[in-house]
Amino acid sequence: MNLRRNRVLRLGNWRLRYKLGVIVAVPLLAAMLLGGLRINTQLEESRRYDALSDQIAVAPALLDYSTALVSMVTVTGLGIPPTITTSEAITETMRNVVDIADGSGLEPTIRKELDALLADGGILHDGVMNSGMAPDERQRRTTDFLVRCKDIFRDIFDLLEDNEALVDASNLITVWDAQLNLLNEMESLGLFATNPDAAQTAALKAVDNEDSTLRLLLGSRLDTGQIEGMLDSVASRRALIQNYTPTAAFGEQLRGSMVAASQPYSDSIVRASEQITTTLDRLTSDARSDAIRDSILIGTLLVVALALGLTVARSLGLPLRRLRKETLAAADTELPAAIAAVKEGAAVDSVRLAPIGIDTDEEIGQVSRAVDSMKNEALRLAGEQAHLRQQVNVMFETLARRNKTLVEQQLSLIDSLEYQEKDPVRLQSLFSLDHLATRMRRTGESLLVLAGTRPRTRTSPAPLTDVLRGAVSQVENYQRVHIGRTPHGYLLGIATDDVVHMIAELVDNALRASPPNSSVRLEFTSAEGGGLLLEIADVGIGIPPDALAEINTRLSDGDEADVNAPRQMGLFVVGRLAARNGMNVRLRPTFDSDTNAGVTASIYFPARLLADIQASSPTAITERPRRLSREHETPQYPQGGR
Repeated sequence: MNLRRNRVLRLGNWRLRYKLGVIVAVPLLAAMLLGGLRINTQLEESRRYDALSDQIAVAPALLDYSTALVSMVTVTGLGIPPTITTSEAITETMRNVVDIADGSGLEPTIRKELDALLADGGILHDGVMNSGMAPDERQRRTTDFLVRCKDIFRDIFDLLEDNEALVDASNLITVWDAQLNLLNEMESLGLFATNPDAAQTAALKAVDNEDSTLRLLLGSRLDTGQIEGMLDSVASRRALIQNYTPTAAFGEQLRGSMVAASQPYSDSIVRASEQITTTLDRLTSDARSDAIRDSILIGTLLVVALALGLTVARSLGLPLRRLRKETLAAADTELPAAIAAVKEGAAVDSVRLAPIGIDTDEEIGQVSRAVDSMKNEALRLAGEQAHLRQQVNVMFETLARRNKTLVEQQLSLIDSLEYQEKDPVRLQSLFSLDHLATRMRRTGESLLVLAGTRPRTRTSPAPLTDVLRGAVSQVENYQRVHIGRTPHGYLLGIATDDVVHMIAELVDNALRASPPNSSVRLEFTSAEGGGLLLEIADVGIGIPPDALAEINTRLSDGDEADVNAPRQMGLFVVGRLAARNGMNVRLRPTFDSDTNAGVTASIYFPARLLADIQASSPTAITERPRRLSREHETPQYPQGGR
């Protein structure tokens, strides 16, 4: 299980569709991740600008509150008592600051500073309304209140990152500073009655500060033409202060000029606050629009990339799957069938192999055409091999027939000499020469079997006893052969010569593999279906199990087998003869003992090759076995020998 899992996890073992899927999916996933991060960043930026817009809204409200409170304190310093309406307006602006701060999500540190400032503002307000606060303490608390207001403004505006919004915030603080100078001017009016020179000096100093502060706004985004008017107002007040006269009309004129100058400051502060809010709203909208635009763009690009990737993957996967399918089909079915047809004698030109049919010019198409070329080349080589085999078979057949003709003439001459010879010693020599020539004839017939030629067969059946004797007559040391139970019956003539040849090859192998003083036993037994089983047993050295299995495979292959070992050529001939006649041949160990392993060859005779089978009886070879006579020959027997 672990081995299979390890093989699956190895990249080289992945199927093609999985590899193509990874090739397409990984870049798309990376693009989706990066696109998602970009869109999320833009959305976060939009939310941050939106939150900043809420927090910045505290600044205008705080400006209103601080301006109203400081104005009341300043007016009180001039001897004008505060009214209930003014107090309620200040209280209302303070509530407005608290409400906006509650809904703005203000930074905790800034909110803490704001709460402390509102508490101090409340103390200053109550002290002014109750007239229980000394002028010095009122001046100190007012200055401290203004400093802390400015610190909060700067802390709030420091949250801004956009340059345009920062410029607008800087302009707002500049306007507020200029307005504080105007309040200082108003506060100096109270000194004109007691110390005109000090009052004039303080007022001119405040006017100069106001003038220089306002000039910082010339040409800025906040300057829509009103700054020049405000500077003209400053110049008028400077002229009035410089031409100071201790009259009530002068005081009223200067006070009226200062009160008239307050409205442009309020308008400028409102305009600066609106510019900051507009800038933040625009940034929020731009970030949100960019996120939507990028979402659509990234989604479109991903869809296009996915479609393109799938198209490319399909253009690779389909031809490769077709190449794999048709190559395997050619290797497993088409090419073996075509080669088999060529081996059976079909002309190479008449056998057609269907091409894979991928006609593209890229690598897959080139591989497809290379596979087609390999198939055609393999078919051509098979044709050449079949032609070569045919030539070899013709050569075998020619040599075998010439050799057989000479051997037949030699056997005829030996038979004639045996018939005429009277000397027993010479007659025995002639018998040996006769056996040698008979074996030579069997070798020639083996060549005909190898060449695929079927010799002429007899038509009349032959007794089984004669079949065995005829086979034994073709081997050397026939005296060591013991024929056991042999039923009375006949073997059909069409199989007689092949069976004699087959038995002779097996008996010859058994004699060669057995000790010189041992015997080889032949015995028939009944088999299923009315057939017979002939067993040829020896007590030789035996055959190893793996080699025995290989030999049995070669025997069962019959015509499909090849001659892999020259020493086993006889077994190949036996297998081909058995396959030709529908018979089965198997080898097995004779004994269970390791010292006398031996081999038993079993030949199965099907009932269709037998006739008139009767009970069996033991048969012994008491004389030299005779060759099985051929129907076209007249058997000749030597005197006293047959």
